[in-house]
Amino acid sequence: MNFWNQVPIVRPCIFFILGILSALYLDVDVNIPMFVFIALFFVAIIFSSKRIVTYKNIWVYGVIIYLLIFLSGFEITNIKTSKFDSDNFINFKTGDNPVIVQLLEPVTVKPNSYKSVVKVIAVKDKGSWRSTKGKAIVYFKKDSLASELFYGDRIIFNKNFDEIAAPANPYEFNYKKYLSQKGIYNQVYLKQNDWKIISRNNGNKIYAYSFKLKEYLLNILKDNGITGDEFSVVSAMLLGASDYLSPELRAEYSGAGAMHILCVSGLHVGIIFLIMNSLLFFLNKNKYARFLKAVILLIFIWFYALLTGLSPSVVRASTMMSFIVVGNTFNRQTNIYNTLAASVFLLLIINPFLITQIGFQLSYMAVIGIVTIYPYLYRLMPPYNWLADKIWSLLCLSFSAQLAIFPIVLFYFNNFPNYFLLTNLIVVPLAGLIIYLGMFVICISFINFLNIFFSKILCFVISFLNHSIFYINDLPYSQINNVNINFFEFLVIYLIIFSLCIYFIEKRPLILKLGLSFFIILLSSIVYNHYNVVNTRKIIVYNINKHTAIDFFDKDKTYFFCDSAIINDNKNLEYKISGNRIKNGIKNIEKYNLDEDSLNMETYDFFKEKNFIQFYDKRICIIDDDNNFFPGNKKIKIDYLIIRNNKKLNVADLLLNFSPALIIIDSSVSKYYSRKIKEECKNSGIAYYSVSESGAYESECL
Repeated sequence: MNFWNQVPIVRPCIFFILGILSALYLDVDVNIPMFVFIALFFVAIIFSSKRIVTYKNIWVYGVIIYLLIFLSGFEITNIKTSKFDSDNFINFKTGDNPVIVQLLEPVTVKPNSYKSVVKVIAVKDKGSWRSTKGKAIVYFKKDSLASELFYGDRIIFNKNFDEIAAPANPYEFNYKKYLSQKGIYNQVYLKQNDWKIISRNNGNKIYAYSFKLKEYLLNILKDNGITGDEFSVVSAMLLGASDYLSPELRAEYSGAGAMHILCVSGLHVGIIFLIMNSLLFFLNKNKYARFLKAVILLIFIWFYALLTGLSPSVVRASTMMSFIVVGNTFNRQTNIYNTLAASVFLLLIINPFLITQIGFQLSYMAVIGIVTIYPYLYRLMPPYNWLADKIWSLLCLSFSAQLAIFPIVLFYFNNFPNYFLLTNLIVVPLAGLIIYLGMFVICISFINFLNIFFSKILCFVISFLNHSIFYINDLPYSQINNVNINFFEFLVIYLIIFSLCIYFIEKRPLILKLGLSFFIILLSSIVYNHYNVVNTRKIIVYNINKHTAIDFFDKDKTYFFCDSAIINDNKNLEYKISGNRIKNGIKNIEKYNLDEDSLNMETYDFFKEKNFIQFYDKRICIIDDDNNFFPGNKKIKIDYLIIRNNKKLNVADLLLNFSPALIIIDSSVSKYYSRKIKEECKNSGIAYYSVSESGAYESECL
C-alpha cells in the first residue's frame, strides 16, 4: 500500500507547517480575507464530486485542499502574533500612564535581579483604563518584597517598557528573536519604589496549585538532606526545575550528550506512564475498567506536564502519549506517523510558534528517528540473552535518535558529543532509577527513618551519575567542537540521512546514487566555505558593555585584545563572541591584555608596539586614559583611531597627532563621554562610529 495512503494526516500537517513558516519568515501583518477561505472551500466541494472530477484533473482537488491548509497555517500564525493585535499594550503610551500587569510565573532568581514573565492587562490612556493584551519581561531589583511575588499577583507601576535589544555583535545569540517567538517584545526594570502590589492570586487556580505543589515537593527534597548538585539534578529530572542547575553542570551534561535527561521530555513522561500503567494493572479486566484506567492515566500525564511547566517537549510527549492511551483503550491500532502528525497538528493550531523552538524540533525528530530507523537497526544483530537484548536495544534507540537529531545539534549548537552511545547506556537506566527513587522519597516523606535511608541512596545514585558524566566528558575527543554548517548544508545532511535510510530499507541502487550525489554537494559546500576561511582577514571591535574587545581574524586564527576585566570572563565571551568566531572558522585564539603596557609583538602579518597596530593594510591606534600625545611636526596617518576608557583627551588634541580615516568609540566609553566625543567629531568633520549605539564594527583587510 502507498505510504501516503497509510498516513493521511502527515501530508496536510506538512503543508500546515509550511504555512506557519511562511508567516514567520515574512513577518508582515497580512490578514487573508475570509471570502478566500470560503471560495476555496466551495471549489473543493465542487471538485470532490465524482461527476466533475476525472482521473486527469483529480490533482486540482488536492491542490485546493493543500492550499487551504497552507493558508490556514499562515493566517493562524498571524492571528496569534501578538504585535499585530491592535489591543497589544505596545500600541499605548506607557511611562506617563499607569500600567497593570499580572505575573504568569513565580519570580526566578538572577545574579542581580528577580525576573518574571507578565501579561499586561490594562493601561490608563487619556484618563480611562484600557484593557490590553501582550506579554513582557519584568526585572525587579532584589529585595524582600519582590522575592515574595508569586504567579497570579498583580502589580501597578509608571515606567516605560524598553524594546528588547537586537544582537549587538555578529552571530551573537538573537535573544530578541527568541523572545519574539514567545510573543515577548518588551522588558522593564523596576526598583523597590517603582511598583506596588494591588491584588494577589488572580491566576488560573490549576496553574497556581501546580506551582505551589512543585515548590512543596522541592522543599521535601531539601528537607531530606538532598543539596548541591544532587538536588539540582533530581529537581530538574523529576520536576523540571532547571533553575538550580549551575552553568558548569549544564556544560558537563551537554558535553557528554546527556542534557536531554535534565530537561523533562518524552523519556520522563514515558517513565511516569510506565509507573502508573503498572500500578493500575488491575483495571485491565473489562472495557469499563479500561476506560477508567485511561481517564486516570490521562489525568496523571497532564497533571505531571502541568507540574513540570508545560515545556514544549513535555506537551509533545503528553499529547502523543494521550493519543496512544486513547487508541489502546478502544483497541485501535494507529500508525505512529499519524499519531505524531496529529499531535503536531493539534499543538501548532494552539501555538504555531512551537515550531521555532529547538526542544520541539529535537523531540519530534528523535521520535521520528526511533520509529523509522530502530526496527531495521535492531534486526541487524538479534541478541541471544536478556541482558544483551536490553543493551543492544538501548544502543539502537540511542543511535536512531541521535542520527535523526545530528544535523539540528550541529546547526544550532556547533558541536556534537562523540560518546553519546556510551553516555546513554549509562544515563538512561540511571535516569529511570532516579525518577523512581525521587517519587518514592516524596511518597514516604512522612516515614522519617525510611526517608533518610532512601534519600541517601538517591544521592549516591545521582553522585554516581554526575561522576560518570564528568568522566565521559573528560575523555579524549569527547566532542566535535566549533563545527559551522549553514542552512543549505543542514538540509543537505538531512537529504543524505534520508537517502541512506531509504536505501537500507528498500535496497534501491538509484537511492544510493542520489545519496552519494548529496554527499558530493555537501563536500563541495564545505570546500567552498573553507576557501573563504583561508582568505579571511578581518578586524572586529565588539560591543560588550563597559569593556574593550577586539578580534583580528587571520585565516583560522585570531589575535584577541581585551581589557583585564574580561580576558578570563569565558561566559561573557562565549555569549557575545564565540558565534562569530565559529562562523568564520576560527580554530586558534591568542589572547592579549590591553592593560599591560609592555605588550609588544611582531609576526609576518601582525605588528604591535605600545598602542600602534599594523594588520595587513590597516593601521590602527588604540587610545585610552594613560596615553599622552603632544603636537609633532607631522601627523600620523592611520585608518582607525579606537578610543577606549577615555575621559581626559578631546578630539582636537588627538587631531594634532593623528589623521584618522575613522574614529571608533568602543563600548568601554561611558555614554556621557561618548556623546561628547561624537559632538567634537561632528564639529571637526571627522567620521566616527559608536560601537555602543551601532553595534560591533567590522572591517575587511587586504
